[in-house]
Amino acid sequence: MRRFFIFATLILIFIALFQLNRISEDWHYIVPSEPGELLYASAFDDVNDTWEQSEGRNAAFISDGAIRLTVQEPDTQVYSSLAYYYDDFDLSVDAQAVDGDLDNGFGVIFRQKDRENFYSFLISSDGFYRVMRRVDGEPRTLSNWHPSPYIVQNIGALNRLRVVGQGDQFQFFINDQRVDLCIPDNPDGVSTPNNFTGECTGGQWLDTLTDESIEYGRVGVTVVVDGQPIGPEVLFDNVVVLGASPLADS
Repeated sequence: MRRFFIFATLILIFIALFQLNRISEDWHYIVPSEPGELLYASAFDDVNDTWEQSEGRNAAFISDGAIRLTVQEPDTQVYSSLAYYYDDFDLSVDAQAVDGDLDNGFGVIFRQKDRENFYSFLISSDGFYRVMRRVDGEPRTLSNWHPSPYIVQNIGALNRLRVVGQGDQFQFFINDQRVDLCIPDNPDGVSTPNNFTGECTGGQWLDTLTDESIEYGRVGVTVVVDGQPIGPEVLFDNVVVLGASPLADS
């Protein structure tokens, strides 16, 4: 009987440790910040092991003073994320597509908890921008592709992207100009920007996204290919992360 109790106790301890390990996978140290405080900055001039890097047909690597992302497979998203976790943040980065189709999407990801949970803010070399969200692996378009005069177009053009996140609110900037989003009136619906009339069908234009799906996570850079790619390659440089200041008024 004594051996049985010892064995049962060991089994219970093993189960408890297993469950604790599963819970601890979701525990992350969130970098504290004050508004405007410099949290991180890099021009990638030196060896940098705080960013995810990968090799292969879809690659993310640091070379010649930039993060380079390349995609060689259809319907693929490649990203490189900074190791640190933030709740409120002010992220800025230079993005430059140096090869590929004009309509490939590239930009930043934020509040990334893992591969299945994050937001993304994308632009294309033909002058469009979009905001996406992925929760538990399910993608959702929060504001669909819409042209912006603030985007410098064509392959080789340099654009500076910025996202400010404070609590459940986010604002988006392209080359220091805030851009509006076409947000659906129905939280479960889909809105469609009319690129000819400028109307937001099924929703309204807002300068601030309100979404409480993901409370904290990492920031990073990304390239997204819908369909068959033609060798997109995008360089990202001059990353700066600040503590978020109060969001700008309308």
